[in-house]
Amino acid sequence: MMKNLLKAKIIILVIIYSTLLHAQGTVTDYDGNVYNTVVIGNQTWIKENLKSLHYSDGTSIPDVVAYNNNDSLANIYGLLYSWYVAMHDSTEEGVQGVCPCGWHIPSNAEWTRLENYLGGSSIAGGKMKETGTEHWNSPNTGATNSSGFTALPAGEFYDQVFQFMNDYALIWSSTEVSATVARERFLAYNNNASLTYDWNKSAKYPIRCIKNSVTNIENESIGIKGFELFQNHPNPFNPSTKISFQLPSQSSVTLKVYDVLGNEISTLVSEEKPSGNYEIEFYANKLVAGLYFYQLKTENYIETKKMVLLK
Repeated sequence: MMKNLLKAKIIILVIIYSTLLHAQGTVTDYDGNVYNTVVIGNQTWIKENLKSLHYSDGTSIPDVVAYNNNDSLANIYGLLYSWYVAMHDSTEEGVQGVCPCGWHIPSNAEWTRLENYLGGSSIAGGKMKETGTEHWNSPNTGATNSSGFTALPAGEFYDQVFQFMNDYALIWSSTEVSATVARERFLAYNNNASLTYDWNKSAKYPIRCIKNSVTNIENESIGIKGFELFQNHPNPFNPSTKISFQLPSQSSVTLKVYDVLGNEISTLVSEEKPSGNYEIEFYANKLVAGLYFYQLKTENYIETKKMVLLK
């Protein structure tokens, strides 16, 4: 029996992860621009450069430009934003900024996670770049776009000069280095690496957005001693499983279940609870077999774990 369960679990995981790389959807910004998205590992990215002229609250984005002030180029390569504008005057990593609701500007750590998933920064650029030389200048070294990220060489606007279109993709992260400098990613027509540089926040670059997804932090946890989220049991399960957690003090608690794309499936707990040990039963009668995540969140603690539903 255990061998069969283990074999079924392995098959499910193989199927899930083999489809994650090319799973796609769309997202729409305030202006009605519709973007294609792509799942790469445990992250979901917008696979196009942003074209938004308004923040998600409807306010106009100041000083955004199209390359050479040419709107037809913006339709292909997206618009260019200074770091200050992209961040909507925030300095917080992972802020929504110019991104649509439910999305944010990726931090340096999230860029690094993408690169690591693609085999390391020395080769990740080739796996991220659009293939061919329709948009990239020759030789477009190492470009396979095997990730589906479809990076384009949109260039930059810096010191009142438009430059580097078709040569380089320079993309902001939300990671601040100093009062005047932030971190970027740099892909080149003659290199297959994804390089990290720090540059002046006034430079205007394209923006890529990453989804606010539990799968983006599946292996991360933050917190103080005494909080704990335990592995569900049984695991794999069908049709129900028990999820236990421990609180060292009274806390406002949420316990939620997500699918592999980061969509919320169920809220199991959302209330103030005194210190103690708790066990919640999760019923998955109406769900399809596959990998799911559950996340415990309080004011001082976040932890996420995986579970597998068998049918």
